[in-house]
Amino acid sequence: MKLLNFNNVSAASPRNRGRKRLYLATFGCQMNEYDSQRIAQILHEKYALTSKPDNADLILVNTCSIREKAENKVYSLVGRLKKFKKQKPDLIIGIAGCVAQQEGDRLLKRLPFIDLVFGPQCIYGLPDMLKDVEKGMGAVLHTELKHDFLIPLITAPLSEPNPVQAFVTIMQGCDNFCTFCVVPYVRGREVSRPPEDILAEISQILDKGVKEVTLLGQNVNSYGKKVDTCPDFPGLLHMVAEIPGLERLRFTTSHPKDISLDLIKCFRDLDTLCEHLHLPVQSGSTTVLKRMNRHYTRDQYLATVENLKSLCPNITLTTDLIVGFPGETDRDFEDTISLLKTVKFDQIFAFKYSPRPLTRAAGFDNHVPEEIKAERLEAVLELQKEIGFMRYKSLEGREEEILVEGLSKKNQEELRGRTRGNHVVNFSGPQELIGKFVTVKIIKACYHSLRGKILIP
Repeated sequence: MKLLNFNNVSAASPRNRGRKRLYLATFGCQMNEYDSQRIAQILHEKYALTSKPDNADLILVNTCSIREKAENKVYSLVGRLKKFKKQKPDLIIGIAGCVAQQEGDRLLKRLPFIDLVFGPQCIYGLPDMLKDVEKGMGAVLHTELKHDFLIPLITAPLSEPNPVQAFVTIMQGCDNFCTFCVVPYVRGREVSRPPEDILAEISQILDKGVKEVTLLGQNVNSYGKKVDTCPDFPGLLHMVAEIPGLERLRFTTSHPKDISLDLIKCFRDLDTLCEHLHLPVQSGSTTVLKRMNRHYTRDQYLATVENLKSLCPNITLTTDLIVGFPGETDRDFEDTISLLKTVKFDQIFAFKYSPRPLTRAAGFDNHVPEEIKAERLEAVLELQKEIGFMRYKSLEGREEEILVEGLSKKNQEELRGRTRGNHVVNFSGPQELIGKFVTVKIIKACYHSLRGKILIP
């Protein structure tokens, strides 16, 4: 769970006087984090953010349903919020995001103390929903998915923008219908934002001093394909890269079937585009990929990797993997192990398959026993631990440009930043460097991060 990066509000603060308090908890992906930021902007005139639910007037939980574990965490948190409702009857509690879209009125029946349930497309109607609740009209449910939905441009200021990085959604929804994935059912079909809105939002962010922008979408590679007036994704990257003040540019997530040669060339040709690509493979077996409805083969994925490394030799590759997908045989799993050894990802995010509501795979036969899933996941993680450490080890002795993001998560007396290749580096230095670029020599590799030493010019 993440809270937006805001300090607890003070009612006596001049800028917060007269505003109510909003506690906003976010689960899941960067798209959800972005949606939560938009919720804060939409409500900024009436609500100031607080980090403490016990003094909130409005509690919103932005949910994720991609994995069963995330969904269970949501129910656990919301259940604990019930006590605040008893203490403060006027408190409004709402559930947003993908679980809200997926479950709808079932949430209201399961959690009758909830006042609001609304899906990702419906966040822009939140002020009117709150008015209805305040008028005593009962629980409000909005989970419509519209084919003509457009993501609006919001000009309201960011309450407390991250001084270093920002996310910008360029499209929402997905048309791929992978058999394991619930996204098309909870976020709708692909909708691309007008490029002028994207450029305007990024310019607004950069005016606040942000150095790094990450473009977001369920499949950014298909940006603009359904709109004649939009450029394709490589064209959009070129437009964004020209915005004054942008120091670093990233994007996520990419679908392997839509990686074009023009997109690969962007890593070579655009100075601001960082040399890191998250390219979810999901399985190393062509047979399993077909059952997943991924529209590429193992060999096609490896050919894409070869092209990436040929045009951008320093590129860092990360991926997602699902083990124990229905029908996955020992041979299929060995293909995944083989692919890991061939590609040598710097980092992977691997999960045991869990059936999700609404998806085709939930009805497949030949489900893999849980104990075999656990064994395969352990084998994947152990192999990647070795591969990842060797990849990180190869960076020792190198000098890297680091964008300082904040304090180290494990040692608050140190700083934390990232290389252009998205490697986390911890090092000693004054807090005044947060938000700035420094050159660091990598002195030690750890399993998931690096240690460095600032080089004084």
